[in-house]
Amino acid sequence: MNEEETVIWQGSPSQWTNFGAYVFWLVVTAAIVAAYFFTAAGPLVLLALAVPVLALFIRWLQTRYHVYEITTQRIRTRAGILSRHTTELELYRVRDYALVEPFWLRLVGRGHLVLETADRSNEQVVLRAVPRVAWLKDQVRTHTERMRQARGVRDLEINSP
Repeated sequence: MNEEETVIWQGSPSQWTNFGAYVFWLVVTAAIVAAYFFTAAGPLVLLALAVPVLALFIRWLQTRYHVYEITTQRIRTRAGILSRHTTELELYRVRDYALVEPFWLRLVGRGHLVLETADRSNEQVVLRAVPRVAWLKDQVRTHTERMRQARGVRDLEINSP
């Protein structure tokens, strides 16, 4: 195994995954602004705007700081704003691939890559709302096969009668 590890792709989930939350908090913001104009509570009502603004900002940050990195040997996932959690999956452990392309994500050229693995602690890895998902699946598959050959790994399936 003399191959040097290089990065194939790195990215974050699309902010489109937060569309429902964004719409909800924008409706709440509109309700707070309407309450300001139609009630006698005055400027104190505008203090309530801090809640949706903060919620939207935190949601945006959580998605922005969820990073996928696919190299020629592994998949690394880092998530967290203040505290960070990193997981790694060796490519030779990937058993199966699936593409999930919901209509609303296909409209913006995104999809989910679902990987079934032989790793007991991480049996399924989902790369959510990533661009060019079919190309990414092909890259993972190609490098998975290379890593299996380099390590001499074979996947054994046993069917019981």
